[in-house]
Amino acid sequence: APEADVNLVISVVWRIHPSAPRVRLSMSTSETAVPAHQGHLHPAAEDAATRYAAGYIAEARRALEGGLAVAPDERRLWLMLLDLHRLDGQWGEYEALLNRYTGLFGQLPPYERERLEQEARLPEALRPGGPACWSLGGALDTTAVGALARLREAASRHTVVHLDFSRLSTIEATGCRLLADTLQQLVSGGNGLVITGASQLERLLVRATEADPLKRPFWELLLVLQRCVGDQTAFERTALEYALAANLAVPVWEPLIMPQPAAPDPSERRGEPRYVNRETLALKGLMSGTDDPQLVAVADFAATQQYVNLACGQLERVDLVCAAQFASAIASMVAEGRVVRLIRPNQLVAALFEVLNLGANATIVAPKA
Repeated sequence: APEADVNLVISVVWRIHPSAPRVRLSMSTSETAVPAHQGHLHPAAEDAATRYAAGYIAEARRALEGGLAVAPDERRLWLMLLDLHRLDGQWGEYEALLNRYTGLFGQLPPYERERLEQEARLPEALRPGGPACWSLGGALDTTAVGALARLREAASRHTVVHLDFSRLSTIEATGCRLLADTLQQLVSGGNGLVITGASQLERLLVRATEADPLKRPFWELLLVLQRCVGDQTAFERTALEYALAANLAVPVWEPLIMPQPAAPDPSERRGEPRYVNRETLALKGLMSGTDDPQLVAVADFAATQQYVNLACGQLERVDLVCAAQFASAIASMVAEGRVVRLIRPNQLVAALFEVLNLGANATIVAPKA
């Protein structure tokens, strides 16, 4: 049974990290034991966060829906369920839940507010509905031929184009090859690219390479995407994995120099602190096990920083064993006098951090609710 598997993993977590709270799960959220120091976190939120960390997505969803059935005004449960649908690419369910959330609370959730704020900072032509903005949603397959042809035609009239991948739900090899070719043509032709939803496309591509590591179009699009967004660390990791899977030479990182959209108004005021790239390490995707390479990257980064700012916005999931190891590493950093900030984790990861009481050692910087 899933609950037995989760509890087995939690027992391993206790041995690795004895200060982790003793949460024992059952399929009924009403039977979840809540640690005294975590009483502010709803039992269904604890249940769902731990199940999600263990990879039981459907069970996490049922826990959240069960919690909302008895506590319909518990905003945190709504936000966690929205993130669950978003991260799982269930856009129909996400949109339906988003409408219910907006009707109940009279405002958009943080993720949607931030998305609109980012779009508002773009030139008008690059905003959704503008002539230089193209959204690819649903399936990326052979049906994308027409949309990509129109995108290339629009790029002949606009120096910078905006591509939105945030509503993609599935990908196929042929569609990935078409998109990779289009991105390379745009860059070679001197166009600049603004990409939103890159993390959604990257998530789908990583899953595809894991499921079928011999399908080259998935790897090739992933490498092109990482070059387009300027993520050299991810590119070099992907390049090595691709070379091993396909028995090829390791692709070499080459930075792209592209035109950029007009800078935002310098008088813009921000309600939250800005963390510049040179002071921040970005965590991404899935962190798993005690030897996850991102744990090593965190340790290397912390060795040179007084303020250890870890950007978690693209971190999809942390499994229980890795989370316990992560908590131990953070405790060690704080004992050495460092200040640790976990910046904008999604709601499910943030709840797991609370279950493990990471807030005792690190500041969890969450978007304003």
